[in-house]
Order: sequence, then structure tokens, then C-alpha cells
Amino acid sequence: MKEFKLTMRDKQVLHMTVWDDVKKPIGVMQLVHGSCEEASRYDEFAKYLNQNGYIVVADDHRGHGHTANLKENELGWFADEDGWQKIIDDLKEVNDYIKSNFKDLPITIFGHSMGSFMVRHYLTLYGNTVTKAIICGTAEHSALSLKLGIMLSKKYQKKHGAKEVPEKIWELSYKNLNKRFKDIPNATGFEWMNSSPEEIQAFIDNPRVGQKFSASAFKDMFTGLAYIRKKSNYKQTPINLPLFFIAGLADPVGNYGKSVYKVRKKYLRAGYNTKLKLYPQLRHEILLEPKQFSDIVKNDILNFLNSETSK
Repeated sequence: MKEFKLTMRDKQVLHMTVWDDVKKPIGVMQLVHGSCEEASRYDEFAKYLNQNGYIVVADDHRGHGHTANLKENELGWFADEDGWQKIIDDLKEVNDYIKSNFKDLPITIFGHSMGSFMVRHYLTLYGNTVTKAIICGTAEHSALSLKLGIMLSKKYQKKHGAKEVPEKIWELSYKNLNKRFKDIPNATGFEWMNSSPEEIQAFIDNPRVGQKFSASAFKDMFTGLAYIRKKSNYKQTPINLPLFFIAGLADPVGNYGKSVYKVRKKYLRAGYNTKLKLYPQLRHEILLEPKQFSDIVKNDILNFLNSETSK
């Protein structure tokens, strides 16, 4: 594994992690992490893929992890304006890095949670740069709720500034996710993420994760969600690109599987080459669930990577 800095065209510097302990690589995974976390949380998963012939390349997004630490006080903030488009374009520059350094190897892009939203958007613009896509822990939101979210976050940003946290929007968007798990003994508020006390404690103890989103970041994410839900946009994804949707049935982000099923069905009806697997009992972070569960998920991902087609 190696870590380094990669400078984007607009001079923004991203912290990069590459897991490349592979003697004879057969492919590359471009890993896109979710909101309020960082790429290092996928270390065990990346090493598993290394053992099976795949290099893994990941950035810490703007406002996240080590990238945010490159400048002070930027956790939870992408940019004052057009932040969503910036992080999508960053993925293209990371993809360019992969193509430059690992020539001729097929690239699968994997996105979890907010990363799944990013990947779904990325595929509409740059879908020809990858050979497969894995959409993990995704969701769909109504046009009305997104319109309201954009309006409220814009209003808050105008009044308080781009980097200030709109607590009410945060509570409605994230805090409410733990509603079904609040009665668990010694609940931390993060039980919705996974069922591993060790992983949850590691998340709590890591100062680079768990940040609240700024007003501009909420505006950016809601804007991205509004984009990817439109048929005219998601149909720009290459029609023959294999798509694998995965999620836990105990995941509130995907409305306990219902929202994930709905998203996949939209692509399926539009003629896309899709596969879906929903895991009973698993919560939002299916790769960070206890080993007896996460091993099943890893094996399913590996089978998809190794398959000629996802049908």
C-alpha cells in the first residue's frame, strides 16, 4: 500500500491510497467512499482484492479524511459553489491516473452510499472509462424532498456561510437514520451503519470521519441526487455496462432494500445489464459487518469482478 497526493486541474490536492500488493494483476478497482468517512476504512476489503489479483485505488474526497486535513477546517465542505461537479470531475482525474499507471487493466468502479450517488452520476458522463460498476448502499429520493433540501441549504448558506452546519438539515438527513436502533443498549447513534461494536468505536475514535456536512455540501449532494434520479440523465450511462447493486436489508439509507430495488428496477426497465443482491440482517456498511457476513459480500463482489457478464 502507498499513500500520496494527487493534484487536480483546479489545484485542489487529494490524498490518495493505492493497494497494489499484487504480483500479476488482472484488474483495478476504483473505490469511491461515502460521506463523512475516508478510504482507509476499506483497507481489509482492498487487501482481500489484492490477494485475488485486483489493485485498488481510492481518493479521500474533498472535505473528507486526509484530504480535508491538507487544509484546516474543511471537513464536511466541498466548495462554496459547484462542489458536486468538482468531486465528480475528481473521479475522472483519478481514473486518468489509473489508466496512466496501470495500462490495459480493466477498471471496475465501486461506490458506497454517497459514493454510489457519485458513481451513478459519473457513469452518465464518463461511463466509457470503466468496464463494470458496483453500486453499494444506494438510495432514491423524491423530487419534492430534494427541491426542498436544495432550497433550505441555499437559504442557510446565504445567511450563515458555506461552511456552517445547518443542524436541522443534518438531523433530518443523518441523525434520523438511527431511529430503529435507538433502543439498543449503550446506543451511540451510529448503530445504523453496521452491527460491529468494534467498527463503530473505531469510527467514533477517528477524528477524520463522522463530520457534519456544511450548508454548501448539503446543497451539493441534494443537487447530485436530483440529477441522478432523472431518466434523461441516468440513460446517458452506457447501455452495455454491467451494473451490480448491493445493499443490506436492514439499511435505513436504502429504506431497508425498497429504495435500492426501485433504483435497480429503473435501470432494468431501461434495458441495462443489471444484477441485484440484498443481504438479510445487514445494515448500511455491508463490508464492515462482522466477518461471517462481510466475507459473503466480498465473495459476491469478487465473483462479479471475475465474471464475463453480470447477467
